[in-house]
Amino acid sequence: MTERYLENILDLPNINEANPETFDHFVKLNTEKILFNYPISHYSRDYDVYVGYAGIAFTYFHLHQLNPNLIIAGDKVGLLCTTYLSAALSAVKETTAKHVGFLGSHVGPLALAVVVYHTIENKSDEALNYMNLILDKYHPLAIKEDSNELLYGRAGYIYALKFIQNHCFDNEKIMQKLTDEKIKEIFELIIVEGQKGGADSDSVEKPPLMWNWKGKKYLGAVHGIAGIITILLQFKNLAEPYLNDLFQTMEWLTRNAFENGNYPSSLSSSGDHLVQVCHGAPGIVPAFLKIYELYPTHAVSSTLLSAAIKSSDLIWERGILKKGLTGLCHNALGNAYSFLLLYLATKSEEQLRRALAFGFYASRWEKEIEKKRIKVPDRPWSLWEGLAGGVIFWGDLSTVLKDLKINQELKVTREKILGFPCFTDL
Repeated sequence: MTERYLENILDLPNINEANPETFDHFVKLNTEKILFNYPISHYSRDYDVYVGYAGIAFTYFHLHQLNPNLIIAGDKVGLLCTTYLSAALSAVKETTAKHVGFLGSHVGPLALAVVVYHTIENKSDEALNYMNLILDKYHPLAIKEDSNELLYGRAGYIYALKFIQNHCFDNEKIMQKLTDEKIKEIFELIIVEGQKGGADSDSVEKPPLMWNWKGKKYLGAVHGIAGIITILLQFKNLAEPYLNDLFQTMEWLTRNAFENGNYPSSLSSSGDHLVQVCHGAPGIVPAFLKIYELYPTHAVSSTLLSAAIKSSDLIWERGILKKGLTGLCHNALGNAYSFLLLYLATKSEEQLRRALAFGFYASRWEKEIEKKRIKVPDRPWSLWEGLAGGVIFWGDLSTVLKDLKINQELKVTREKILGFPCFTDL
C-alpha cells in the first residue's frame, strides 16, 4: 500500500458471468443516493459540469441517451436531467463568467441547455435562445481567453460547440447560428498559440505545438497538449491542414513517457507519482485511443495504440486511488475508462475484465470509506470528483455487456459509448 493508491489484489471477473443487470442496479441505487444527498436548490451557485448541478444533468442526459425509458425514483431520466439543468441555469444567472471551458464555466450548462431543450424538451425556441447567448456573450470571451486547455479554456469551448453540433444537426436555426466559421475562428487561435509555444519550447526535442497553462507546459488531458490536440482532431475538416504538426506532437508525447508507461504532469516535472485522468497516463490513454479510432490508417496511430496498451498495465497496477473510487478526474473509475475504451478499440477481453473488476470494486465505495481505505472526495456526488462519474461508468459497462449478450458483438455500443465523458465522446 502506498501513499496515493491501494495495492491492486482484484481478481479478473469472468465476462460470461458478469450480469448487466448488476450494473443497472448500481446505476439506479447510486442515482437515488445523489438525488437524496444533492437535491436541487435554486439558491445554490453550483452551476458547472465539473462538480456542480450541470454535471449531474450531464449524467442524466447520458443515461437518457443509453435508455430514454429509464425510470429512477419514479421519474424518467430525461426529467431528472431537465430538473438539475434548471438549477444549474439558475446558478449561472447568479454568478460571473470567468472562463469559457465546457467543464469549468457557464458555457457547459448553457451548451447542455441547447442540446437538452432541443432533444428532450422539444423546445426549439429555448434551445436557440441559449445558443444565441453563448455566441453573443461567451464567444467574444473565448477570443480573448488566454487559456487553451480543456477545463477552463478554448479547447473546452470548442468541445461545447461540437457537442451542440452533434446533437442539434437537424435544427436549421441553430446550425445557421453555429457556423463553421465561428468554430474555425477559435480553432485557429488555439493552433497559433500552439505554434508559438512549440517554437518557444525549451524542450531538447521541440514539439511542433505546445501550450502553457499558468506558466507550465502541461502534457495531460485536462490542462495539457493531450487534451487540446484530441479536441482539435475531432474537428476533422478544420484539423486537416495541421495534421502533420498535430500527429508529430502526439508522437513526441509518447517519447516523454516513463519506462513504466506513465507520463509526467508537465515538462518541468520529473515525478511519476500521479496516475489519474487530470495528470498522467489515465487521461492520455483515451486521447490516444480517440485518435486511433478517428485516423486508424495514419502511421502514428499504431504507435499511439501501442503506448495506450503499455500504459494500461500501469493503470491496472496503480489505478485504485485513495482519493476516491467513483469520480472521473482523480478517482478509480476515471482511470478504469482506459480499460473500457481499450476493449472497444481492440476487443481485448483482458481489458474488459479489468474494467469489470474496477466497476465491481467501486460499487463498494461506502464500505471502503467506512474502513478508511478510501477518502471522501471534496464534492462526493459530482461528475468529475464523485458518484455521478461512477453512474456513467456503470451505465456504459451495462451497455457493453448487453450488447455482447444480445448480439454476440458490439453492434450498438459504439453508437452510444463514444469515449471518455466530456472529452473524447464527440
